[in-house]
Amino acid sequence: MNEIQDIKMLNQNQAVWNSVDDFIEPLLKCVLQTPRVGVSCGKVEASNVTSSCGKEKGDRFHLSIPYAGKRLVWSVFFNSLCPELGPDFLFNDDTFLDDPDLDTIIRHVPSLAHWDVTSDDALLMVIIELLMYYKQHQIELLGKQGERLQFEYSTLVSATEICAEDLEVVLLPSGLRPIEARFLIRMAMDFSKLPERSTHQDDEAMLLVTFNGPDWNRITPELYLSKSLEEAFGGQAALHIPPFISTKCLMDYVPEVKRVINEKIILLATCFEKRKSFIAALLLLKRGSIIEYDAVESSQATLLFEYRDFYCMVHFKLPPAFPKEAPLIVLQSIYHMTSMGTLFCQTVEDLPFSHRWTPFEMVTKALNHIVEKEVQKFQTNSVKSSHF
Repeated sequence: MNEIQDIKMLNQNQAVWNSVDDFIEPLLKCVLQTPRVGVSCGKVEASNVTSSCGKEKGDRFHLSIPYAGKRLVWSVFFNSLCPELGPDFLFNDDTFLDDPDLDTIIRHVPSLAHWDVTSDDALLMVIIELLMYYKQHQIELLGKQGERLQFEYSTLVSATEICAEDLEVVLLPSGLRPIEARFLIRMAMDFSKLPERSTHQDDEAMLLVTFNGPDWNRITPELYLSKSLEEAFGGQAALHIPPFISTKCLMDYVPEVKRVINEKIILLATCFEKRKSFIAALLLLKRGSIIEYDAVESSQATLLFEYRDFYCMVHFKLPPAFPKEAPLIVLQSIYHMTSMGTLFCQTVEDLPFSHRWTPFEMVTKALNHIVEKEVQKFQTNSVKSSHF
């Protein structure tokens, strides 16, 4: 699904940069191909390409920029008649750079003050600098909304591992009377203990905390995980973060959420090692009978089982929460078919199991149970149910 979305986005971007003036194309392409320009995940998107001078190709467009759980829409204006001039901007926030002086531009957006149209990343650098200045502007606005929001920000960056570069804040709607404050927090975590197949280098955990109410005391936290992390944790609903009560502060709450995630990582890593040990014990005891096994996630193994010249396949399926949850063992006939045209199967019941046993004990007791309780019953049932 992600590959399809990436292809769709690439096609949309190509249509956009092919519709702008030739001198703008490399500038815009560099912006749209950059994986991220701030803390928020996602690429910048462009739309609404128009021309200021009636030319076929445009010199003005809108940019949609991910920021603090929303998208900023900035209008960019070039002049095709004077390509050496830097762009003008119109922001969807009247409180930001409504009438900037030259000193402000030089100090906060030097790439615009010293515009170089020959540099492909010139527009990208301007966007990044403007976004950093916009964040600084939003942080300054926090202090005008009472003590709570400014206190939340200052203590978070001074009393925790979170630094200013990991934060985006915004007051909504823009203007004199915002009713919502958003804090997007990128939490640095060590995911290396998770199974390799479950994670990627760019995995991240983001916490979006929204403050509402007359005293900013109605607080809603939301946890966002990259796709592979979400799958590794067993889905978005599998990881429950604690509620954010109004008497708490971000400097207390963020470490608490990180602790919950770390505990989940340790649990998953422990379960993975236990599954590996179970498969290793099975390979040791039944080395010559193994048909196949999962060498990556250690989630399943199949062996050919023999009892008094009767053969069947035995499938071991280990759940993600193993050994808290017992393995599923299924016997499968190699002789008899069901009326549906599939090989007859039977699930092992009343399997003796304890999470306190060693992997060797688990495998030994499971194999003994199959011999003592299951094989003869399975042989009889498979004959009764067979359709030739």
